[in-house]
Amino acid sequence: MSKKDLSRRDFLKGAAGAAGIAALGMLAGCGEKTPDPTPTPEGNKIYTPGTYTATAQGMESPVTVTIKVDETRILEATVDTSGETAGLGQPVGEKMAQEILDKQSIEVDGVNGASVTSKAAKAALEDCIAQAKGVDVSLIRGEGGDKQDAVSADWLGAAPEVKDSDVVKTIDTEVLVIGAGTAGLFAACAAVEEGAKTILIEKMGEEYGGSGIRDTLAALGSKQQIENNDNPDKFDVFTEMYRQSNGYADQRLFKVWAEHSGEAIDWYTALCEAKGLPIRHEVDDHSKAVRYPVYDVGHSLQTSVTLGAHGATANVLKEYGAGLGLEIHYETSLMELIKEGGEVTGIYARTNDGIVRYNASKGVIVCTGGYSLNMDMLRALQPETVKMININYSYPGSQGDGIKACLWAGAAMDETHAGMLFDRGGVPPTQVGCQQEGFLFWMGSQPFLKVDLEGKRFTNESGCYDHILHDAFNIPGHTYAMVWDADYKKDMERFDTHGCSRMFPHVNGAESVWPLEELNEPAFMMPYREAGLIVKADTIEELAQKLGLPVEQFKATVARYNELYDKQVDEDFGKEAFRLSQLRTAPFEGVRMSGGYFICTLDGIKIDENMNALTPEGKPIEGLYVAGDCSGSYFDGSYPNLLAGAAAGRSVTFGRRAGKLCAQR
Repeated sequence: MSKKDLSRRDFLKGAAGAAGIAALGMLAGCGEKTPDPTPTPEGNKIYTPGTYTATAQGMESPVTVTIKVDETRILEATVDTSGETAGLGQPVGEKMAQEILDKQSIEVDGVNGASVTSKAAKAALEDCIAQAKGVDVSLIRGEGGDKQDAVSADWLGAAPEVKDSDVVKTIDTEVLVIGAGTAGLFAACAAVEEGAKTILIEKMGEEYGGSGIRDTLAALGSKQQIENNDNPDKFDVFTEMYRQSNGYADQRLFKVWAEHSGEAIDWYTALCEAKGLPIRHEVDDHSKAVRYPVYDVGHSLQTSVTLGAHGATANVLKEYGAGLGLEIHYETSLMELIKEGGEVTGIYARTNDGIVRYNASKGVIVCTGGYSLNMDMLRALQPETVKMININYSYPGSQGDGIKACLWAGAAMDETHAGMLFDRGGVPPTQVGCQQEGFLFWMGSQPFLKVDLEGKRFTNESGCYDHILHDAFNIPGHTYAMVWDADYKKDMERFDTHGCSRMFPHVNGAESVWPLEELNEPAFMMPYREAGLIVKADTIEELAQKLGLPVEQFKATVARYNELYDKQVDEDFGKEAFRLSQLRTAPFEGVRMSGGYFICTLDGIKIDENMNALTPEGKPIEGLYVAGDCSGSYFDGSYPNLLAGAAAGRSVTFGRRAGKLCAQR
């Protein structure tokens, strides 16, 4: 099965299975590792000659590494990933085997987009090298320590030095777009629509590169919102976004999004529907008062039509752009921006054939994504986020390449930072903290009763998905338990949650992006029950014991919560009455949770209303545009989940605007 044929459901089943195994302690090497020390000079013994083999659990199968060594070198290396996903995990084997031989150490990069397989291969390699050296594997892994801290502190480094003699080819265009994700695809299509000669480059291969447009996109003023008489007041939305960014966001950018997002969504909707892919505005019930404002800005692909097929809408945009003359160059990665006389005029890119120079007479649009897969940047810029990462399912390529290139070219970056984390990180019932990778528990955002490890309720469970993760900094081990009873499905329907936590159709019939019966139950709940990650009990006492909670205190907490349900008033934390539930009907179930599902970083290069990168003095850099997760000035500290698709909606709107403006220069 190729990656193009891999459905969202198949992928998530694999993710759930691998995550469950990882949570049970069977996935080796889930943390970032410090590189192996530089090999000793030729002639000094490093290894005991022989062949060494080790295995670690990958995404869908064991990954086996075998090395053959003499006293000083690795002579042969194989990485067996044949049981991993075709087109995604399988290619890791050949690439990493060659890297092992080239680098002669554990300092191998892995493959973007196949992080679980890559980590498993690295863990097995570390084991092999430890065997060959006759030392404990912990000495090879060297987790933590001053060396790691020093590397993280110097995450930017120096720009690469490229000489004219290094360039194997020069390519001329008018508009160059870097990164074929959401923002990049919209930027490239907009530029070529304007008649500009446009090239889109992508660091991944064609089979996976440019495959990711998010399910839900936020907009104001779309045709559907107006037809549904459900177009939120833009100043209400501004206020919520500004509040959640702690005032650090640039309200002028909110204004640009509000004025241009409706057109962008209408354009996208028409394009997709012409190919039989409906995009629907999500309308929710606003008859009940809520503590946290909810605005119906989300527009989602209806997955019952695609059946979760990967990259369906991205392919629509790529085909559309190609029909207008767009060129897409895959396996081409940004090295450095070229700046002449204060203006960005092109880039140096690394390709399979060598270094290529791209000249862009109208400008360069950087849409390379954030840095959620770059642990050095995360440790330096968002140490609190690192502590909250349970599982990292970022889109591939999110290494901060574009941000670093813009900084080398004189741009400024946000000085406050944000990551998109959803409270969907499960851990086994005996685990405390999320330093050991857990598993994706999508139901985590439901407002069921949540208690700390002392069995006490500690929060209003209804609100933005990452707020509870921040709140968990106040409880021991950042770990809590979520519990429910046999009526949990009826409870969830009554909870009427918003955005991607919703598992039932919206009021206007728009589909949930995460349906309960079709996806959550078979792909997650049933396997987790079988693996013992979700515990089941006939009594509250038994549930407390299985979750490792003090029995008497937990019983008192449940009794109090049932009392609040009966009163239909949350006297303790003020949760909305319709989101209270009771625990009276067996069987009772629960799960331990710590940390979250990490999707992307949200801070980046500062931009103006024309999508130009700004210098530290606030001046635009001519010829340099930035859009998507590598752009900044928009979020801080938290992500406004209750504005469904806020980040992806920004990427769509600003990518399209950048493409138009660059092409019109």
